[in-house]
Amino acid sequence: MKAKYAGILSAVLGSICCVGPLLLIALGLGTSAAIIGRYHWIFVGAAIVVLVWAWTKHFREKAQCACEHRAMYGRRISLLTLIVASVIVVAFAALNISSYAFPGSPAPVSQSPTFQRIVIPVEGMSCATCEVAVRHALKRIDGVKSAHVSVATKTATVDYDAAKTNTEQLVAAINSTGYRASLPDNVSDSASMAKNRNTKDAETKVARVSVGENAAATTANRISVFCSKHG
Repeated sequence: MKAKYAGILSAVLGSICCVGPLLLIALGLGTSAAIIGRYHWIFVGAAIVVLVWAWTKHFREKAQCACEHRAMYGRRISLLTLIVASVIVVAFAALNISSYAFPGSPAPVSQSPTFQRIVIPVEGMSCATCEVAVRHALKRIDGVKSAHVSVATKTATVDYDAAKTNTEQLVAAINSTGYRASLPDNVSDSASMAKNRNTKDAETKVARVSVGENAAATTANRISVFCSKHG
């Protein structure tokens, strides 16, 4: 394989782990995108190895041509291809490393009483593109004010309007991208307690209505008996 073709291959390997998932998600193949993301660093490592091999081959060909006192065919095109490939590989590698080194922080909590914040664990994210996919899915939900996704902490911090959406919809949106999200235990427990509390309140209301109806019926019977005796 010529050096320039090896350079092109390295550029493809270095970018497919980031560009590929976005294209698959756009096509509705979120699960496949998550699978590619799972092997993200393997693609990056392979891209670096192929790129180093391409540069080595280029300089060997150049040295051989110099020894034989002949011009290197396609030297400029080969050199330009390797430079562009190097920029692509380094750029994507740096982008993903920065996602781990500088994860950022969520926006300040909204002061509005209708907005709530939840931190959702997300498994399967491995690069900056994963953050983009999850954030895009969350912001498409009506009622989501902001979404901060971090591949470093494997979490999605979401501020949402509880009157328009709920935590189950947020988790479903993340899972639709192929990544695995689940509600924190404390949120699940709170939701379960709230559901049980609502059930108990409903049962109490029904019981009160039944007691009231029985009392009214008893009173009506007593009045009827009294009237029949003194009528």
